[in-house]
Amino acid sequence: MRISYILDTFGGGGKERRCLQLIQGLNHMGITDIQVIVIDNGVSYHELYDTTAKIEILGRKDKKLGQLQTICIMYKLIKGFKPDIVQAWGLMSAGFVLLVKPFIKFKFLASYVADCDIPNGLEGIVNLICNRVCIRIISNSRAGLLAYKTPAFKSVLIYNGYNEARFNNIVDHESKKEQLAINTKYVVAMVASFWQNKDWQCFIDAAKIIIERRQDITFLAVGKGPQWEHYNRQVRDKEREYLRMIGRRDDVDEIYQICDLTVLTSNHGEGISNSIMESMAWGVPVIATNKGGTPEIIEDDINGKLINEQTSDTVSCMIASLIDDPIKLAQMGKNAANTVKRKFLLHRMTEDYINLYKEICK
Repeated sequence: MRISYILDTFGGGGKERRCLQLIQGLNHMGITDIQVIVIDNGVSYHELYDTTAKIEILGRKDKKLGQLQTICIMYKLIKGFKPDIVQAWGLMSAGFVLLVKPFIKFKFLASYVADCDIPNGLEGIVNLICNRVCIRIISNSRAGLLAYKTPAFKSVLIYNGYNEARFNNIVDHESKKEQLAINTKYVVAMVASFWQNKDWQCFIDAAKIIIERRQDITFLAVGKGPQWEHYNRQVRDKEREYLRMIGRRDDVDEIYQICDLTVLTSNHGEGISNSIMESMAWGVPVIATNKGGTPEIIEDDINGKLINEQTSDTVSCMIASLIDDPIKLAQMGKNAANTVKRKFLLHRMTEDYINLYKEICK
């Protein structure tokens, strides 16, 4: 079985991590003939280079490639690799595959459904065509399939998978807190990119409300993006001891382990957020916006909390309430970890994809 994965980018986002983890899982299962074509810029997840994937980076923007040039290069790469399956992970990459497909024989899958926002404009057109042309369209949430109006007979739900090997990376809590210069008893983090679809304003304002009242919680803002500097400027010098803008990190698993609680406030419908899943995997409950696929992983008041009224006052009250109820917080953490072990591990995701590949290649 030979598989080509086509991605808009291989930046630090959720779809890219999901693709990386799938490749790692397939390699573990003995499937090694994999091609990765990245249309724009480089690779943020350097673990990709440790897999068997043959990596092709077009660098469309950097090289100022036109659409026709991009299509021609992609045609040559796919034709040369001779894949059984081509799987597009973004709407842009799906659009390019649609233009190549009439000239090369392969099974076309799309797995760009990673949120629950109805596509419009050119993306909406590409989605409509994919609904007709693709053999299957894969989403990581039921809510996403509904939002993209995917035909029922083509719809496939495969939840994200957390790589169990990451559980081996155990950190000493006190040493890690010392490394990050954290002197408080509690740690609350939000791990997300600084894009407009994340409601960083709500998180930062909630943190500021709590800091005014108590100084036993350190808030970590983990991530990078075009809006990072905007929010960084909002943090006053006297708040920086307790509200830390630490940027993108390669030690996120270690950070989760020192957290008592994490938050994900969103301005859009998430699919199944990697940030939520990864926090829960380490037994850290999440307070998250009640939209999209989030209720498919968070059971309110059981393994986390769902935000119905997303204001800084509401979120600050939810954070303080859980921090001040250690018994409930600990039970939620156990339930969160059990949820991931039951439904969201990498071996299950990999098996679901392999079964799908075998089914369509009969």
